[in-house]
Amino acid sequence: MYSLSYKFINNTPMFKCNFCGKCSHVMESTSYTPLATRGCCWYFPKYTLINIKNILALGKKDFILQLLNMPNAHISQYFIEIKGLFDKKCYEDFVKNSLEENINFKDFDIKLFFRLCPFCTSTGCKLDFTLRPHPCNLYLCRTVLELCGDKYKPYSEERKDYFSYCNYFNESIKYELMENKVDLISNAEKSLEIINNMDIPAFQPKLLEDINFDNPCKIAG
Repeated sequence: MYSLSYKFINNTPMFKCNFCGKCSHVMESTSYTPLATRGCCWYFPKYTLINIKNILALGKKDFILQLLNMPNAHISQYFIEIKGLFDKKCYEDFVKNSLEENINFKDFDIKLFFRLCPFCTSTGCKLDFTLRPHPCNLYLCRTVLELCGDKYKPYSEERKDYFSYCNYFNESIKYELMENKVDLISNAEKSLEIINNMDIPAFQPKLLEDINFDNPCKIAG
C-alpha cells in the first residue's frame, strides 16, 4: 500500500509520497544522466523572494549566502537559480538517432531526460524540504496523480492556493526592494536584511486527508 500525505512546517508545504523513488518506467523519472536513479529531480531550483523569506525566517541566512556564492548560481535581481547538469550533446544525439514516434511524449519536454538537479544524489535530495523551492515540494508525477484519481482534488486546490500565495507576496517583497532601490545583484546583503524584516503573513494550510493507493505497477509497469 502506498500513500500521499501533506506536511506543512514553518510556512513550507510538502506533498509526501512513499511511492517516490520506487517507480519504474515512469516517463518523468526517465534519466539519461550519469545518475540513473535521479527520479523526477530534473528541476533546476529557482529560489524566489518568498522562498528566500521563508528560509531567512528559519535563521538559515548562511544557506542563502552559500547559494549566492555557488559557481553554478544564476543570480537575477529577484531570484536565485542554481543550475544543474544538462547533457546537451547526448540530448542532440538522442533526437538525431531516434525515430519521431519514439520521441513523441505528448506534452513532456524530453530535454528533461538529460537534466539533473545539482542537489540530487543517489539517495535522493540532499536538502531538507524547508530549504527547497516550493515547486520541488509540491511536484507529483502524472502516475501518482492517476493513481490517486479524484481524491487528489483537495491537494490540487491546496497547491494552487499556495502558488497564488507565493506569487502575491513575492511581488510585495519585490516592490519593497524596488522602493529601497536594491536587489540581489546590486546589494544582496541589504536585500536580505529588508526581506528578513518584512512582515509577511503565513499561509493558512488546510487539513488534508492521506490518500492511499496500491497496484502502481498496473499503470507504471
